Amino acid sequence: MKPTPEQIRSALAAAEAMRERGEDPDALALTLLYLKRHCERLEPVFLHAERYVGFGQDEGEHRQLVRAIEAARRGEAKEAGADTQDFGLTSSA
Repeated sequence: MKPTPEQIRSALAAAEAMRERGEDPDALALTLLYLKRHCERLEPVFLHAERYVGFGQDEGEHRQLVRAIEAARRGEAKEAGADTQDFGLTSSA
């Protein structure tokens, strides 16, 4: 069952408060906050993938999709503490 927007806001506020107090023994708050950021990074990927497929694989939408995927990957790498510098070895659109 999908939570309401108010339930989501309340749960996120509670998770942030738990983390600030250092009261998160099972990492539930950490996990919820991570999943929120993860979803936020993936929403543009979904949007551009949907447009790319829906508009007949438009070149501009492909470029936006690739950029959204790269941004999501950078966010995930940053979240994991990985070095995100690619020294120009990845393709850019």
